[in-house]
Amino acid sequence: MGVKGSRSTPWPHLPRFVIMNTEDWSYGIDPGDLPQACPDCLRPFWPIRQPTTLEAFGVSLIAPGEHPLAGLSTDLYFPSLPDLFGHLRRTPPDYIEIFRGRTVDLREARNTLPESLPLTYHGDCLWYTQPDYATRPAFREEERRAIRHMDALNSPWMIHECAQKSMAGFDFGLYAPPLLTMEGARAAREGALSLARALGDRLLLVETPPFPPHPPGDIDLASFFDILVKDSPLAIGLDLGHCLTYLAASGHPIDIETALEWLDSFPLERVVEIHTGGMHFLPLDGSSWPVDDHAFPLPDLLFDLLEKLLSRLSLPSLQGVALEVDNKEAGNAAREFLRFREIVRAHSRPGGTPLPSPTGSSPLLTDYPRHLVREQYAHLARALSGAIPSPYSRHLYDSEIWEFGGNMSELFPETLSILSLSGIDVRQSFVEFFNRVPHESSPGQDFLEIKIRRTAEWLDNLSTTGHALHPSLRAVHQREADLLLHAQHLYNGDPNET
Repeated sequence: MGVKGSRSTPWPHLPRFVIMNTEDWSYGIDPGDLPQACPDCLRPFWPIRQPTTLEAFGVSLIAPGEHPLAGLSTDLYFPSLPDLFGHLRRTPPDYIEIFRGRTVDLREARNTLPESLPLTYHGDCLWYTQPDYATRPAFREEERRAIRHMDALNSPWMIHECAQKSMAGFDFGLYAPPLLTMEGARAAREGALSLARALGDRLLLVETPPFPPHPPGDIDLASFFDILVKDSPLAIGLDLGHCLTYLAASGHPIDIETALEWLDSFPLERVVEIHTGGMHFLPLDGSSWPVDDHAFPLPDLLFDLLEKLLSRLSLPSLQGVALEVDNKEAGNAAREFLRFREIVRAHSRPGGTPLPSPTGSSPLLTDYPRHLVREQYAHLARALSGAIPSPYSRHLYDSEIWEFGGNMSELFPETLSILSLSGIDVRQSFVEFFNRVPHESSPGQDFLEIKIRRTAEWLDNLSTTGHALHPSLRAVHQREADLLLHAQHLYNGDPNET
């Protein structure tokens, strides 16, 4: 599954701008240092756009007929903005897309970066694919948070994966694909339209999601997106790496001509932004599977696919093409962006055509049996968790649950040590328990918070199923959990702001 959103768990003693993943720890710069760190490395070399595009064109990055902009998509934490832009003096991006973070940090970024540099927003935690999206109150709070973030950045749109990390009471660390059925497409359309209404005049870009090496579903992803956006105000964010993961999961060969032929069946007239990012190929069960992971280099296959897509297929509404560099070393990101920008500038054609206005002729596309979709999502979650054998469920699910958001052996070292001494295979036991039965979680909860809660419930389950737990175990676990939650709220908390 895709790695976007892998902004993992900070530790109590780390500085505020920080990311930690399961492989290494990377440090950024405290926002208090940014005014001293940034002006010399950012403002003097930045090209001045008069007037700024947002002032001139409202919710667009470009005017109709202009060429799409070449931008970067990243988060605020790694690489740090001063480090990243310090490597971009000779090849500055035309715009920056920033992933969901704390409101105060997003506001600080907008105030620090040059006013002439457009910023756009990559949202998260708004699982509009789910049949309860339009009616569940918790999503309204996440919508208000997203609007605060867009206001902080002065963003004309929000791009958001057409995917989810929670479905029908089951949770995953990475994006899980949407339900590729007619009913699933209509549920996603209903949720996306509800979210688009909440954004007011700003655009919602529904992004092609990443797919794990697991059977993808009954209908083609292009058909799914046609139902999703048909006769609506919705735009599309086309992620080329995600598209390759879909083609692999659905049994297609991974080559440029196959990808272009499939993309030609896609509703490309609604593509407003294109993403491309790092990827590696993972050998599983005798096949090589593409894995979307921005820490890895961008393969030649994606560079070449981008060039051919821009030069050969019609993209009348395209406004921006972004290279995703979150979790990538700044120098490597800058070197990739030089080649990327040359491709965009040399091969893109005029875009920026406004999306066609909805006619209201497709009202039944949101009419579907909600109970059936919820049951289908529960079936999909159980299948991904191991009920249906696949390269993902056999080889990747275990590591995702155990390691993502913080490796369990590092989060609860004393708790797991006590359990191991009693003869319990802690990794196998926890992973098998995690998605055994549905459990409710809040849409805005980080996967770390979900793992902390599920760990407590796992201990309860062990104690009621015949395992004699050490008398000190509860106190040890509570102490470790309190420390983690304090750190999570201190460094990742985003309190409501007026």
